[in-house]
Order: sequence, then C-alpha cells, then structure tokens
Amino acid sequence: MYPQVFGKYVLERELARGGMARVTLATLRGAGGFEKKLVVKQIRDELACDDEFVRRFVDEAKTTVALAHPNIVPVYELGVERGTYFLAMELVEGASASELLRARSPAGLSPEEGAYIGVEVCRALDYAHRRMNLVHRDVTPRNVMVDEEGHVKVIDFGIAAPVATAPSGHGIFGSPGHMPPEQMEGKELTPAADVFAVAALLVELWSGKAPFRRRTTAEIEAAIRGTHPRPSDTDPRLLPLDEVIAKALSLDPADRPQQADDLARTLRRFLGGVDLGDLAHQLGDRVRDVRAQPRVPSAETGPVLQRPPSRPVATAIGTKTFAAREPLGSQGAASGALEPSTRRTASQQPGGLEKEAIATRSVSTGARTDGRRRRQRWLGLGALAAGGIAIGSFFIGRGLASPPAAQPQAAVRPRDIVLPSLATGDTAVPGSPSSSAAPPAPSVSASASAQPSAHAELALLGDGARVRVDGVLRGSCPTRVIVVPGAHAIEFSFPATGESEVETLTVQAGQKATLRADFTGARPTIRIER
Repeated sequence: MYPQVFGKYVLERELARGGMARVTLATLRGAGGFEKKLVVKQIRDELACDDEFVRRFVDEAKTTVALAHPNIVPVYELGVERGTYFLAMELVEGASASELLRARSPAGLSPEEGAYIGVEVCRALDYAHRRMNLVHRDVTPRNVMVDEEGHVKVIDFGIAAPVATAPSGHGIFGSPGHMPPEQMEGKELTPAADVFAVAALLVELWSGKAPFRRRTTAEIEAAIRGTHPRPSDTDPRLLPLDEVIAKALSLDPADRPQQADDLARTLRRFLGGVDLGDLAHQLGDRVRDVRAQPRVPSAETGPVLQRPPSRPVATAIGTKTFAAREPLGSQGAASGALEPSTRRTASQQPGGLEKEAIATRSVSTGARTDGRRRRQRWLGLGALAAGGIAIGSFFIGRGLASPPAAQPQAAVRPRDIVLPSLATGDTAVPGSPSSSAAPPAPSVSASASAQPSAHAELALLGDGARVRVDGVLRGSCPTRVIVVPGAHAIEFSFPATGESEVETLTVQAGQKATLRADFTGARPTIRIER
C-alpha cells in the first residue's frame, strides 16, 4: 500500500516493475519543509541474496553516480535500507519512448522525431563511451525519457535485467530483442554493441514495431540473423538512412559504426534544414498529451492501493545517506534534506507508518443515575483494595522472616562483552585458540557491572558490514560493545565487495562513541561521533 516510508523517502506510488527492480515515485523530505520529488528504484529481494549480483550492482552504481551529462538522468544515491538495495535518481517530468509509441500505436513517430531522439541518445552514449568507458547494454524505448520540453534523457546506465547465463558462467544482462549477437553470447562488449541497440530503437520508433523482439530466444535469434527491415519500408523519406541503419545492425561488430557519434553524424545530416527547437516543442506536446491521459494500472504493476491522506514524515525515521553529489536544490536545502535523523515520534509504529488515531467520546446516560449500580461499583473497588493490602502484607512478612539471599554475580549480555584495552596487551578471548599463549581477559565483577561509568560504550553501525573489535568478531552491524578505557582497534568489512577499513579509537571511562562505516564511496570511510 502507498504511501509508505522507505528510509528518508516517502514512496508515493509504483511507476513500473521489471525482472530486476521496481520503480516508484518518491518524496524526499527535509528540514524547514524542504521537499524533492524523485524516483527510487528498489532491487528485488531475491537478487539481494546473490553476492555476485550485489558486487556488480554496487560497482556499477558507483560509476553511474559519477555520470554528469544533460542527456543522462543523474543518479543521486546508492544505498541499502532494511536489506533492500536501491538507487535514487532524478524524476523526469515526461514520458518514456515506449509510452509515446503506445499512444501512437500502430503507427510510429515521424522521421524527424525519431531521428531527433536518435541524435540525443547517441550524445549520451558517446559521453559514456569516451569519458567513462561504460557500455549501457540496455538501450530500449523504456530507458529513453522525453520531458515536456522535448529534452531526451537516457536512464539505467550499466543496470540491466539478467536473462540468461553464458557458458563461461558470467551473467548476460540486457533486454532480449534489443541486444546484438555478441551480447547474447556473453562475449566482450564494445561501443558497437550500443550502436546496434540504437539502430533497433530507431526502427521501432519509426515503424511502431520492434524489429527483433519475439516470444522466445530462438525466435529472436532467427529474426536477428534473418532479413532486417529497412527504414524506407515505413516512410520513403527515410531512404537516405537505409544504408547506415543496415550497417549498424550488422551481425559482426567490426562492420558497424564503431562510435555512437558516427551514427549521430548521419542522423544530423538527415535533419539538416529542420528547426530542432520546433521539433523539440512538437515532441513536448506529444508528451503532455500522453501525461494528460488517465493513469490505468498495467498488467505488470497490478492494482495500486492508496493509503488515506495521513502522511508519515520521512525525517522522523532513522536513515543514512550515501549521496556522492549535491543534487537537491541549494546547498542549504540539500544539507538539510540529507542529514539523517534518528528520532521516532510516539505516534509512529516501528515500521515507520503513522497510527490512525480513532477518537472516542463518552455516551451520556441522562441526568438521573442508578443508585444501586453506583453502590455496587464502590463495593467492588473496596474489595479490590482489601485484597491488594492482604497480598502485600503476606509478601512483606515473608521477606522479613527469610534470611538475606546472597547477591548473584552480575551477568554480562552476549552483545555487551567488556573487551580489554589494547594498552594492556590482553587481546585474546578466553576459549579461543590463542588464549593459552596470551594472558586471560579480565573478568567482569559484580561491582564493575554495577558501575557502568567504569567502562566505555561503542555503537557500531554500517549497513551490510561486519565488525571486529580488537580482533574479536562481533557479527553484523548494528551492534553495541562495552569496552574498558584505552585504545581499541575497530575493523569493519563489507562482504559484498571484499573491502575493509580499520580505525583505532581511544576512549575514556563513561564515554560513549558511535562509529559509522560507509562502503558506498570511492573508498571506505569510518565516521566517529562522540
């Protein structure tokens, strides 16, 4: 049901769902009434259990955050919330090329409109190929967005759905019917792979029909290796582009244009003499018409359940930001919106959603009161009071008669073990293989446990991270450790990428410190809060 809280985001409604993720419209709320509409893409839970997929996803998502181009939708954040990996990206106030085609079905776009989208897509791909050495691998109509001003933007760089497994054991990622033969076979990819996908996209934009998309893999391969449709079959005005599209759809990557800009150059010549501003406005008008149509839930997303108007406040839920850019408005607004908050309001449930308060009122029974009922009520209260006094007297008498019991030794909870300081050299744990060689760790006496100020407390945080304190494995974060005063070595590790980071911390008696590990940046970092 929507809306729902997801970390510091409020998910409003589902936009799309695929084999790898679900995409939702979200609102980021910050201090001072700051709000920002964006898109949150949540990775399916079953894929989060695949270590290989998580490692690839994290590595590639770090690269996509660094992309900065007017034809690429920026990714603001890579993170994990309650075990769900997600991307937060810019909301494009527009429609996908797939939605534009559905609105024009069975016809496609005009030759000029299709060529204009092709030029803008090639600009984005050329930047990714040259500057970032990144192949998109999934150039499809659903990953090409057009806003209401006619600006074209590409989404989902490097993130695609697994559709098969190559003989070598490596995953094949992409959309069947849009991938070149070398991608379907799991071979090494070059920019020519994206050129093939752009050519297939153009044929679909002009004709309204995907040239290779079929029901089965065998039918797709047969269509790719068969006779390819020519743009001029749809509109004779596209005859000048037949040759370049045929080359771009070649089975051998070496026979295609090797750079996206090589294909864009031919498309720009085709648009010579056309006012691109008017063309962009024309596309923007089409987008507004599509968005004006009532939204009908598709078979993929199913019915959308909407929650009543009461709204949870995202900043009241503890969260953590892994943003690598300053995307959200002014500096002051962005810093306010991205600052995590750990407070939770009393009216919120642990899941983060507000409780719906049900108002009740007393029911009047009239001016006259039944005396018999009132007397019975007072008699009942008196009997309860007498019973309570008798029970209390019984236990007090037993306490006076029995001898004082010995005070038991205070037990230390497993998650609150007191660890020795590095300064004493006592880093071994009793019962461990090295405990015979090193002096035993000091025991915790009842007096020590009764005086918590004699020790220090560490709160260890880090989504998906594991932690060791002075060489002792403390499990997964978050966790809390009680240590003796002195210097301690805190090591965080992130199994998904194999990275680790160590921080040495000196604490005093009665001190509390929080260590937060972050493995989403270019290098791991540990932040200390006292």
